[in-house]
Amino acid sequence: MVRGLAVTYEIVTRNRAGYEHARPYTSEDSLAPGSIIVLDGRYWLVERVEQSRVEARPARYRLTLRHPDGREEAGAFRRFRADAPGIGHQFTTVEDGAPVSWAVVEQRLAHDDAGEPFLESTAERDYAETESLPDHQLEHAMEQDDEEAAGDTLERAAAAGLAVELVSLEAGQAPDWDEAGRFLESLIFEEIGEYLLVQSGVDPARDAQDTWLETVKQRLRDDLGSFRGDIEGDHDEIEEWDFRSGRVFAAIGPVDDESNPLSGYGWMCRLVDANVLGAAGFQRVLKASLLP
Repeated sequence: MVRGLAVTYEIVTRNRAGYEHARPYTSEDSLAPGSIIVLDGRYWLVERVEQSRVEARPARYRLTLRHPDGREEAGAFRRFRADAPGIGHQFTTVEDGAPVSWAVVEQRLAHDDAGEPFLESTAERDYAETESLPDHQLEHAMEQDDEEAAGDTLERAAAAGLAVELVSLEAGQAPDWDEAGRFLESLIFEEIGEYLLVQSGVDPARDAQDTWLETVKQRLRDDLGSFRGDIEGDHDEIEEWDFRSGRVFAAIGPVDDESNPLSGYGWMCRLVDANVLGAAGFQRVLKASLLP
């Protein structure tokens, strides 16, 4: 990207129903296909740029390992967040019981089989494990005692082109549902970004503004109840496994399910974005410390 004078663009996004939403966006960086921008608390991936008109989609990425023999191993799609890996990001995986180190060397705009855009982050071996051990990505290293179950979940998501959302609890920690409820009820309008409004069923173009906050809170109440019932019940939507003496909870689904009230992936995305699960003690999983 070229840094220079500030440029104002018209950012065009679409909701689940296909309605376009255009809004101005000023940047000191020239936008290009593959750029990541933040609007209303949501990360967006630039797909097309035509002069000052920019088409963007909800940002997601996929981490792909390029092995020394040229073989490539793609992970599952993840929603782009501030902690997403960038160029130079180091992590380790486990091969034959030993840590091996990687670094992200390339990022580019790519499209899945359905034509939906994503950011492809490609990593190659950097052999840093001979000197020091960086953190590793959960997607590419699992504890031996539950490797098969976790691996099946992530491989299934990757093979189907679905996204995965992961949260964890530390060993011996129980969710603080009461604190999650108090946090949810204390939310104010200024803390809710436009994308969370849409995820929660609000139509800003049609619904009266004084109904928005209660609509979001009710959706989050339902999500929290559904999430809790599922992980304390039959795990129909949320999968769970032990990992590094703690517990990891996973939900998979298509990107559009971020707004689906009946989808476990939708429950988790909305509860993570509103930080309700954070209030309950869950942490969004990206990295985990490598045990000796």
